[in-house]
Amino acid sequence: MAGLFWQAVPAEQWPQDADMQQAIIISWAEPYGDRRQELVFIGQKLNKNAMLTQLEACLLTDAELALGEAQWCQLADPFTQ
Repeated sequence: MAGLFWQAVPAEQWPQDADMQQAIIISWAEPYGDRRQELVFIGQKLNKNAMLTQLEACLLTDAELALGEAQWCQLADPFTQ
C-alpha cells in the first residue's frame, strides 16, 4: 500500500474486505490515522540499543518542541558539529 494514506480517503471508499479494514484499523493512531514514517535498518550485527539511543537523542525535548518552528531553526545543527 505504499503511497496511500487511508486517513485521506473517505471511510465509505475504504476497501470492503474485512481483513483489509482490520489492517487499516490496526495501523491507526490518532491524530494522524495511518500516516507515519518508518525507518528500517537491515544489516548484520547491528547494535540495536546503540542505534536507538542515537536516534532518540535526535528528538526534540518537550521544552524544545514547545518553542515552535520559528525557534527550532535557532537550535544547534548537530550535523555541523
